[in-house]
Amino acid sequence: MKKFKALLLCAVVLLGVSCQPHRMRIMSYNIRIGIGMDNNTDLQRAADVIKRVNPDFVGLQEVDSVAERSGWVDQAKALGEMTGMHYIFAPALERSKGLYGIAALVKEKPISYRNIHLPGQEEVRTFLVLEYDDYLLCNTHFSLVADSRKESVDIIRQVVSEYDKPAIITGDFNMLPTSEECHKMDEMWKPLSDTTRFTFPADGAMWAIDYIWGRDGFDYKVLNYEVVDEPMASDHLPLYIDVEF
Repeated sequence: MKKFKALLLCAVVLLGVSCQPHRMRIMSYNIRIGIGMDNNTDLQRAADVIKRVNPDFVGLQEVDSVAERSGWVDQAKALGEMTGMHYIFAPALERSKGLYGIAALVKEKPISYRNIHLPGQEEVRTFLVLEYDDYLLCNTHFSLVADSRKESVDIIRQVVSEYDKPAIITGDFNMLPTSEECHKMDEMWKPLSDTTRFTFPADGAMWAIDYIWGRDGFDYKVLNYEVVDEPMASDHLPLYIDVEF
């Protein structure tokens, strides 16, 4: 009887823990391989922005890995070391004698991750999925071509549908809020960031192309949303949300 009561108590405790909402700061940042608006490559500036925001997860776009043009630096690893976060690099293609793609920095390591290539008529794109016990954190960088973006929305829907979990996706989507592909995203996702807030170019933003979305069918409470005023470190402005789900 004592053993049964102990097991029952453990089950109740575990159930209570699992029911607790997650409160996280989610950030998206296209770092343009560390090239600032002054055309100087300085990865430390991007790291300083990330440290200032202090996110739990940041989806990074335009990241080099040991490429000649960016000084043979493993940028995801370097940013992880600069910020004290775990890093996952998701290569999309070879470039400048190295690799190029997207990355994620996280405070908590995922239990697994996947890198799924997406179409791009001008260059291959990719989609990064980090799996945790009861949620997904994702990052992507869409093509400059509308047809490829539409195909990417379908691929992402198919991949995420394999999981019965809430999911948040960050990215440089290269699409305007009024575009057909952006409306197509609404079929499975709800915007958690303000899709009308401009993020590009950093020194005089005129377009909204960077977003954070939550998978529809789950509850998200956005507690705060900011586009960070950082006009020098990259050609995109970073953005973040504080969200409870």
